[in-house]
Amino acid sequence: MQRKEFFYLTILWIIGDALAIFFALNAAFFARYNFDWLPLVERLEPITERYAVIIPLAVPLWIILCAFNRLYDARYLLTGLQEYGKIGVACTMGVLMLVVLSFIEPNLAISRAWLVLSWMLAIIFVSAARFAIRRIVRVARARGKFLARAIIVGANEHAKAIARQLNPATVSGIQVVGFVDDFLPRDSRVLGDLCVLDRPSALARVARATGATQAIVVQGAIAWESFSEIITQSASALTALEIKLSPGFYEIMATGVRLTYDGFVPLLALEKNRITGLDAALKLSLDYALGCIGALIVTPLIAIVATLIKIVSPGNIFDLYPVLGLNEKEFITWKFRTRDLRTDRDHAFGKFIYRLGLDKLPQFYNVLRGEMSMVGPRPVPRASALQYQEWLPTLASVKPGITGPWVVAGADVESLEDEIRLDLFYIRNWTIWLDLQILSQTALRLFQGVRPKTKR
Repeated sequence: MQRKEFFYLTILWIIGDALAIFFALNAAFFARYNFDWLPLVERLEPITERYAVIIPLAVPLWIILCAFNRLYDARYLLTGLQEYGKIGVACTMGVLMLVVLSFIEPNLAISRAWLVLSWMLAIIFVSAARFAIRRIVRVARARGKFLARAIIVGANEHAKAIARQLNPATVSGIQVVGFVDDFLPRDSRVLGDLCVLDRPSALARVARATGATQAIVVQGAIAWESFSEIITQSASALTALEIKLSPGFYEIMATGVRLTYDGFVPLLALEKNRITGLDAALKLSLDYALGCIGALIVTPLIAIVATLIKIVSPGNIFDLYPVLGLNEKEFITWKFRTRDLRTDRDHAFGKFIYRLGLDKLPQFYNVLRGEMSMVGPRPVPRASALQYQEWLPTLASVKPGITGPWVVAGADVESLEDEIRLDLFYIRNWTIWLDLQILSQTALRLFQGVRPKTKR
């Protein structure tokens, strides 16, 4: 984004945080001294003068703590849960700051209950303000604001995958303007309306002409001489461009990376798992909470559907599918049989249960057994594993889901490649909010009677 846009965004962040903190501290004060039902809180008359001093003093100090936690650095904000984690750390430090102030100045002694309430409400209010700013930025991006323009250096399949991943720009914040490449002639169409703008040696001129501020260099997609020239000129002729390097194995890499310094040598270390730490705990909690609730609700419904299938179409009630799950471990997933064994076409009741998603009810037990997730990529059939060989390492880095992006896309998924592209996007951009969004959209899709065209 442009410097002026970043300046406006920073001002918006600071104002939003300041108002959120101010209202959180005042709301905590009101709750502490007006809600008699609060547990473990003694009824006292407040010394209003103390809070009239400490609340206005706390707000600017709290903003400084937010800045120390990089809550005004666009590189760490606007996407994913990282921003909300930093908010939690900053608010915790803010409460500790209030404790230190109360020790330094005895006349500012404050209620411990107020501190606890301030901590909780500050996290909630600041997170809500940041969420609102994200929505504002997304609307502005749809109008061409708050976007960074980027050139992709290289035009092979990995470069195309990166361009697809950055689309839509309203989500990524990066608008790809084109490619530069050693092997394709100028004006060659690469992806959609994006074409080759010139050779990598003309990167500086192309950047000025297109207004690009970033260059994403795909290693292995260009000649070594071009790659070496770009790296050499990054501190001289290409100072106006932020140079980013992408590994040539992007399409098969599902996990994140971290920068390490071994013997003062910068190296990229691959993480072993895609979803770890707090993210893994949140996803597991969501799976088991909804899995338990779902299993309790669907158990009588399963009995009813099974009985009706037996009446309408004699034969096995369930279809058993051997699929590959996390780390390519094989397991059996069950679905209600929707096809008539005599005609090999959907029986009348089968069409109904498929449209409403009732065929997947038995998979709630796969969730409780830890084999599946509520949301994830579509399970890979063992019999068709070779078709997925190129993407299998990525698909198997998380548990398959009862629902996922292929359900939300519905009839728009016309090919296996479309489906895989959606699954890869989900895996690489996972957040707990994305899971909740897909669950709500799935409910809407099923209500509309929209399911994928192809069954697996």
